[in-house]
Amino acid sequence: MGTRTVVLLRHGQYEAEGIGSLTALGRAQARAAARYLLGCVPVDVIWASTLVRARETAEIVSAELALPVKHTRTLREGMYSKIEGYEVPPSERREDRARANSVYEKFFRTSRVDKTDLVVCHGNLIRYLVCKALHAPTGRWIRMTTHHCSLTRIVVRDSGAVRVVSYNETAHLPRRLVT
Repeated sequence: MGTRTVVLLRHGQYEAEGIGSLTALGRAQARAAARYLLGCVPVDVIWASTLVRARETAEIVSAELALPVKHTRTLREGMYSKIEGYEVPPSERREDRARANSVYEKFFRTSRVDKTDLVVCHGNLIRYLVCKALHAPTGRWIRMTTHHCSLTRIVVRDSGAVRVVSYNETAHLPRRLVT
């Protein structure tokens, strides 16, 4: 049995209007994250959400790391709890939670070999997964912040123990790129 490391990378800054493409700043954030990963983190596979901002971020990272990207709809954004000011039907929140739980089951399990998965996705999902990894109430995700192109590292030991190593890292980004 090996150790699985899951590195969660939030997408870069994006345009709120239109289709949600990365801004110039978001592309710079993705390039900075990619250079850091290339030099410091041995990535075996890149997974990404199918939403435009995550796809574009993953493509920038993929080009730098010379690894293909596996896109999956299960990594898309969601609303996992009722949040004041957001009108999301309860059925949609249940679907989002079920999808996030399936992401947790897929990525936070043991591996036969040492392996690092890079998962390019969204802040809400990252916060939810961190709560699950910490065995904290998953509704607490709404009280957390995740910067664009920040890194979160979670290790799954060969025993199955899940450990949050870091959350919302931005040291790889120049100060002017932290948003």
